[in-house]
Amino acid sequence: MTRWITIDGRAVPFADGQTVMQAATDAGVFIPHLCYHPDYAANGSCKMCTCKINGRQMSSCTTRAVEGQVIESNTEELNSERRALAQMLFAEGNHHCPSCEESGNCVLQNMAYRLGMTALMFPNFHPGRATDATHPDVLLNRDRCIYCELCVRASRDTDGKDIFCISGRSENKSLTINSDSGTLADSGLSIDDKAAEVCPVGALIKKREGFKQPIGEREFDRLQGSGAQIRAPRMPKLIREPGKKLKLATCSLAGCFGCHMSFLDIDERILELVEHVEFDRSPLDDLKEFTGECDIGLIEGGVCNTENIETLREFRKRCKVIIAVGACAISGGVPALRNTIDVRELLEETYINGMGVDNGQIPTDPELPHILERVSPVHEVVKVDFFLPGCPPSADAIWRVLTSVVADEQPNLPYDLMHFD
Repeated sequence: MTRWITIDGRAVPFADGQTVMQAATDAGVFIPHLCYHPDYAANGSCKMCTCKINGRQMSSCTTRAVEGQVIESNTEELNSERRALAQMLFAEGNHHCPSCEESGNCVLQNMAYRLGMTALMFPNFHPGRATDATHPDVLLNRDRCIYCELCVRASRDTDGKDIFCISGRSENKSLTINSDSGTLADSGLSIDDKAAEVCPVGALIKKREGFKQPIGEREFDRLQGSGAQIRAPRMPKLIREPGKKLKLATCSLAGCFGCHMSFLDIDERILELVEHVEFDRSPLDDLKEFTGECDIGLIEGGVCNTENIETLREFRKRCKVIIAVGACAISGGVPALRNTIDVRELLEETYINGMGVDNGQIPTDPELPHILERVSPVHEVVKVDFFLPGCPPSADAIWRVLTSVVADEQPNLPYDLMHFD
């Protein structure tokens, strides 16, 4: 006799002994998760899979399915809490997606996209935990560890070696190696071990195999359970005057200007775009000042100095909708890597102690903008209405967002359009 539970109004069958997560996965109902893996006993450490089960919040990976259970998963309340968990994981570790070998294949990155998490609302910790590169085939970057314990379970239950454990608490928590020296080289870990490949992020990676082809959203669906997309934050609609084109402006702060180059990569489609929009302040028309109020503002780059702040605030004041474009605008990106270095030390290394510098001195010209103590993403300075991730975002992604806005539709970016070089 088939027994049933209900998930978000859908009847889902389950077998004896199955958890809610297992039943949902078998039925193709997606419940967000990080630490769950079908090959290992669940431990409920990440809490990403928390659902309301008969009115109570419980981890779906550790809760047994019982006849008649009513389960809520895809609700704004739960997804908001999941976004906060993802936010904290990104802020607590070193998850600069553009420079990570697992970008495009990372479960945490994929979960952030699904949940509509495109910017950090907490400051980065930049923990600086020890990296272990002693093993000839496997590298451990502890700053990326999310403490899912999958490597612990794989080493213990599949490999029979018990190489990994979690030690410490709070900010002192760390992935520890069970070896005399405390290093991977002395641990007996093999490149063929399940523990060497089960990490859902970029904490444990095989050397000489980084930056692989992204597996794409369909493969993530196959591995994690398919289902409807989770609702993401929505961009406000623009009210336009009949017969008038939308006005679009662009701006660059601290970054490489790769996002502007990607914008130009829409090629001849820009001719179709100008039928619906006119450009205001933009390098595309060489206008460096606003000629009036704008409907859409595209901004790239992080906030590095006082001039960036002034420019950004003026841009926000003049544009009805602001779209943060690219990793630098969204999270600080590569420019934010300097946040781990004292500004004085940074200036001395650049202008006094740098290679090829003779009789150097730190510039003190009052016309130069003051460098901030830390590079910040755009949303920490002004309100952002929509985030367009990527490093840089692909031309197709930029085209998808702009044409959606012009058509008065909510932009929807599939995972396969996310692009990180």
